[in-house]
Amino acid sequence: MAKKGNKRLKRKILIILCLLLILAIFGSVIYVYGVDYYKKYYACPQLALDLNKYPVMGVDISAHQGKIDWKIVSESKVSFAFIKATEGIDFVDKKFADNWKDAKNNNIVVGAYLFFRFSRDGKIQAKNFINNVKLTNNDLPPVIDFELSYGNRLQKYNSQQVQNQLLKCLRELEKHYKCKPIIYTNVQTYNEYIKGSFDDYPLWICKLCNEPSQNISWAFWQYSHKGSVAGIKGNVDVNLFNGGYTEFVDFVYNSHEKKME
Repeated sequence: MAKKGNKRLKRKILIILCLLLILAIFGSVIYVYGVDYYKKYYACPQLALDLNKYPVMGVDISAHQGKIDWKIVSESKVSFAFIKATEGIDFVDKKFADNWKDAKNNNIVVGAYLFFRFSRDGKIQAKNFINNVKLTNNDLPPVIDFELSYGNRLQKYNSQQVQNQLLKCLRELEKHYKCKPIIYTNVQTYNEYIKGSFDDYPLWICKLCNEPSQNISWAFWQYSHKGSVAGIKGNVDVNLFNGGYTEFVDFVYNSHEKKME
């Protein structure tokens, strides 16, 4: 009986050691991935921006920023705000309606964005956005936040299938709003999915460590995830428009003049 008991104990110890080893390996992979992601997207030093070249600054926000004092934001040289509206096929940002109304009431040019889920139907994602966002000719075009991040990194996707779903989403938005949607993305996702396939859509590019390459034609540039803007608690994403104030007004106006052929 003692021998059997010893065997069972050794077997339990072996199983526990194996489980601990698996957890250690899994934890190290998650840690390395997390550190790499942090370095790539958050740990870049603050840029020395040429605000004479790019004087039009804006923010992009979601419910994560909590209660925002848009009056103070409007006094902080913020000209535009991209506001999260929806995600996937049924999610609506709980702060969207309030942020949209309050930003407009304080004379900030607004744009709404949907976070695109690679695993969901593009047309249905567009309809979720359309059901919750009413745009005027004074607003920025709709935005699709299309990036390899968060849940979109959890599995490997077929590039052609993802591009097809993105195209369905773009076309549905374009048909409804009668203007070309903006595509937001980071450099990695741009090179893998966007470059050469969606060049006729305005691009909002995330490039944190330095100015985007001259080989990338961009309309908006997200240059930091750790901006500080009066009226917004904590860090906030900050962006620049590719041009001056006159070009910015022209961009908003002309965007809504581009009807579908």
